[in-house]
Amino acid sequence: MMAHQGHCPMNFSQTQGHHSALSKPQSICRMSEGDVTLLPFGSAPLDLSRQEPQTLKRLYSQNGGYHLRILPDGSVSGGRQENDPYDILRLKAVSTGVVVIMGEKTGRYLAMNKNGHLYSSQEPNDECYFLEKYEENHYSTYRSQKYNWYVALKRNGQPKAGPDTHQGQKAIFFLPRPAGNM
Repeated sequence: MMAHQGHCPMNFSQTQGHHSALSKPQSICRMSEGDVTLLPFGSAPLDLSRQEPQTLKRLYSQNGGYHLRILPDGSVSGGRQENDPYDILRLKAVSTGVVVIMGEKTGRYLAMNKNGHLYSSQEPNDECYFLEKYEENHYSTYRSQKYNWYVALKRNGQPKAGPDTHQGQKAIFFLPRPAGNM
């Protein structure tokens, strides 16, 4: 079977109903409307500075009325202070349903370690990727892609350990609010 994308022929083999490329394209070809671009398999280094879309938000916790904040010392907590610069967060979509969350003021990335404790990292690492899900109650949840535990705040504004979180729990629900002109 032969497929064409503009002026770039690619050979395909059909295996158990799936199509797989026999050769990887060496460069992106000139395309015309309706053509499909095939890119090589594998992952390239992720340049988060060029990813879109990204938005400034404040994540309001349904549990206790706190905004999630990332502090300069690397800690993560909830705050209720009006105009707190540490609760302005930049949510960057890195793939479908996956975001990294960066403190706009600190430049630090929200992360969850192997014990389920929230912290912030100066550079993104594999503990900084969260699955964002819009829930039926119109709140969003953020679940660690690596550990499958939720980002959550207790009623006192302190982070809740990942192993103590579960689906449907009030502590895991966040309402993304526009950051405004701060």
